[in-house]
Amino acid sequence: MPENLDRLTTYIHHLLLHVAPLTPSKEYDNWRKRFVRDRLLLTNIISIVFVCTFIYLNVGIIAPASENLDNPSSIYGSTFLICLVVAQLLGLSLNLIILYRHREFSPIHTCLAFLSYSGATLLLPQIQHMLVGKTMPLAGWSLLLMLQAILIPVHWQWHLLSQAIFVGLISISLFLFRFPFVEIPGVMKMPVHIILTVVFLSTFAVTNLGVYLYERLLIREFELRQQLQLFLHAVSHDLRNPVTGTLMLLNNLPQRDGDAVIPNDVLAQVIDSHERQLVLINSLLEAHVHETHGIVLQPQQTNLETLVQTIADDLYPIVQKRQGRIIPLIPDDLPLLWVDVLHLRRVYENLITNAVQYNHPGVCIALKAAVEGDYVHCTVSDNGQGIRDLKQLPLQGTRHPSQSSASIFERYNRGRDRRRPLHLGLGLYICQQIIEAHKGHIGVESRLGKGTTFWFTLPLTGNFQT
Repeated sequence: MPENLDRLTTYIHHLLLHVAPLTPSKEYDNWRKRFVRDRLLLTNIISIVFVCTFIYLNVGIIAPASENLDNPSSIYGSTFLICLVVAQLLGLSLNLIILYRHREFSPIHTCLAFLSYSGATLLLPQIQHMLVGKTMPLAGWSLLLMLQAILIPVHWQWHLLSQAIFVGLISISLFLFRFPFVEIPGVMKMPVHIILTVVFLSTFAVTNLGVYLYERLLIREFELRQQLQLFLHAVSHDLRNPVTGTLMLLNNLPQRDGDAVIPNDVLAQVIDSHERQLVLINSLLEAHVHETHGIVLQPQQTNLETLVQTIADDLYPIVQKRQGRIIPLIPDDLPLLWVDVLHLRRVYENLITNAVQYNHPGVCIALKAAVEGDYVHCTVSDNGQGIRDLKQLPLQGTRHPSQSSASIFERYNRGRDRRRPLHLGLGLYICQQIIEAHKGHIGVESRLGKGTTFWFTLPLTGNFQT
C-alpha cells in the first residue's frame, strides 16, 4: 500500500510538472509578438476570403431561394446579408491596414488587434442581429473562433477573453433582451439552449487547453533551441581556449641549440589544459551514450559507509588543492544497498567536484545518509556561495525535485554563469540519469551565501531493471 501511494504521488508530481506554466524568456516574448502579428495578417486575409465566399453563397444562392419560399419574411434576405458582410469586410480591412502600416506593436496593441479581429468577425454580426430582434446562430460563426485558435496558437488568455465577450453578448441577447435564435421553433428553444451551452463550452475549453499546451511546448522548444546555441558556443569556447593557450605557450618556448626547452611550469599548464579538454570530451560522449542506449546497471550489495569513505579518500588531493575538506558522516549501521558501485561512485564524484570547482577555496563538504521509509536519503552539502539560478527552496520533507531546481539537471545547462565549465552541467545531467536508473530521485536545495545541498534517494530493495 505505501508503495502504491508513493507511485501515485510520483505520477501526480510528474503530471503537474508537465502541465505547470512555464515562464517565457524575453527572447520568446519578442518572437511571439512578431508571430502574432504575422498570423493576424494571415487570419484576416483568410477571413476576408471566407466572407467573400459567404457573400456569394448567400446572396447568389440561398437568399434567392428563400425569397421563393412560402415564408418570405425570413431574416436572411439579400439586404440584411449585404449589410452583414459589408460590416465584416470593413472591420477586417481596417484591421488589415493597421497591421500592414505598423510593423512593431506593443503587447497591449497586439492584444487589441487580436480582439478587433474577433469583434469584426463575430461581435458586429451579433449586434446586427440584435438590431432586428434576433440572436445569431452559433454553429457557423463559431468556426471563426476555431480558425483563430488554429492559426494563432498562443496567448490562451486572449482566446478565452474573446470567447467570453462573444458568449456574453450572445447571453445578453438571448436572456436579457429575450431575442430568439433565428428560425428555431418555440418548443425547441430550451433543448437547443442546453445543447449549445454544453457543446460550445466544451469546445472552448478543449480549444483553450490545446492552445495552452501547444504554447507550453513552443516555450520549451524555444528554450531548448537557445540551450543548443549556448551549448555550441560553450563547446567551441571550452575546447578552443586550451588549444589557443597551448599554441601560444609552444610558440613562445625558448630555443636552445635548435631544440625547444619546455620549462616545468609550462609543461604543467599544457597538461592541465589537455586534461580539461579530455574531461569535457568524455562527458559529452558519456551523456550521448546514456541518452541513446540508456544506463546499464551492474548492481551488487554495497556498504554505503565504506564506499563513501573510499571516495572521500580518493578525492582528498583534489579537495586539498583548493584548501577544502570532505567530512564523511555516513552511519555504519546502514543496511546494505543493491546498487551499481561504479555509477554511484560517479554521482558522488560529480557532486563533490561541483562543490570544489564552483565555490571559493576553503569549502567544507559534508556527506550524509539516513534511512527514510523505503529509501536511503543521501546528501552532499557544502558551505559555499549557493546557486543563483534557484529561485526558491523545495518544500520541506519533499523527496521530489521542485520545478525551480529541475532545470539545473538539464543537459548542457550552465545556469547564468557562462564562465562555468560545460562539463559541470553535463555531470549533473549524468547524475540524474544514474539515480533515476536506480528508481530514485535527485534534487537540490540552496541559499545564496549559505551553501548548497544536493540530495538523492536510493531504494532499499533493488527492484530496478538492469
